[in-house]
Order: sequence, then C-alpha cells, then structure tokens
Amino acid sequence: MTELRRMRRLAAALVGIAFCGLVQGCSYFGYYKYERPERIPKEVGERIRDPDPKTFVATTTLDGPTLAALQVALADFMPPGVKSSGDYEPLVRCFNRRDVMDVRINKVSDDLYLVSFAANLDRCGLHPDIVVMDAGATYLIDGQGRILDIR
Repeated sequence: MTELRRMRRLAAALVGIAFCGLVQGCSYFGYYKYERPERIPKEVGERIRDPDPKTFVATTTLDGPTLAALQVALADFMPPGVKSSGDYEPLVRCFNRRDVMDVRINKVSDDLYLVSFAANLDRCGLHPDIVVMDAGATYLIDGQGRILDIR
C-alpha cells in the first residue's frame, strides 16, 4: 500500500512541475492577444470602386529595410497589447490611439535609419495649452534591425 501511495505522490508532483513549467513558459514567448484589423462587410466593399492603376500615385514608399526599421521602432515604442496610463483621462485616451502619432523616417545610409515618433495632440481635440514633456521618441536603428539609441 505504501508503494502505491508513493507512486501517486510522485505522479502528482510530476504533473505539478509540468504545469508550472508550461505556465511560466508562456511568458517567454511574449504572449498577447493579436487583434486583427476590422474588415468592412462584402456588400459595402462592392460599392467602393478601385482606383485606376494608371492614376495611382504613391504618397509614401518604403523599401524593405526601411519597413523593417519602422517595425522595430514601432514594436518598442507602442508594443502590442500595452495601453497608456495616467491621471488625466483625455490624454490617456489620446495616447492609446495610433492615429495621433506622426512618424518620420530618415534613411541615413543603407545600414542606418532614424525613426521619429511625435504626438499631434490636435487630432484628439485637446486644449492647445496642454504641455506634454515626453510625447514622442527618436530611434536610431541599424540595418540588422537592432536599436542603437533612443532619444
């Protein structure tokens, strides 16, 4: 009887260790809920006309390495699933919107990029006298997608 009891304890301990290992393991993968972009209903999409490809003019063009530098800076500046917090609720709501940020990308060389984020508080309808000391950042990123400096 003691042999059976000991085997049960060992099995329970192994199950507990395996469970703890799995629970902690999720934190190493950066688990967060991915929210897919909203899509319009098919009926609405059929009413929208596609632009003529001959008249299409690109307003912004990014090559592959520049896009990679932007993704690195954006993932650090506005990580997925992270929300702003603070005492002044209108400003918190404003900073939780991505359309408030203006982004400038400067390709210094093939191996060096400057990505700058600046908040445009006029888009939130906030009073123009509001002063925010830290409403943006400038990232220096190399060609391998590594952050060299944040200002």
